[in-house]
Amino acid sequence: MLLKTSRRTFLKGLTLSGVAGSLGVWSFNARSSLSLPVAASLQGTQFDLTIGETAVNITGSERQAKTINGGLPGPVLRWKEGDTITLKVKNRLNEQTSI
Repeated sequence: MLLKTSRRTFLKGLTLSGVAGSLGVWSFNARSSLSLPVAASLQGTQFDLTIGETAVNITGSERQAKTINGGLPGPVLRWKEGDTITLKVKNRLNEQTSI
């Protein structure tokens, strides 16, 4: 059985397979070389949060980032349904913010 394929269709398929293959290698390398920080987990009914700018280095060069309690990402807050909680938020930025 002879299958007729145009040059354009052949080149599209070749290009797509090359791109797909390189994305697989790139994503594997990206996952193995980048380790993102794990968010802190806070439990209880009273939480003190400070929003400010902190120097962080995620991509290999240091930058200023807006952080909560100095961490990026901010902490995970855990409580149970029905709990009454207190959030104390300090804004150390030069602009208004909200959580």
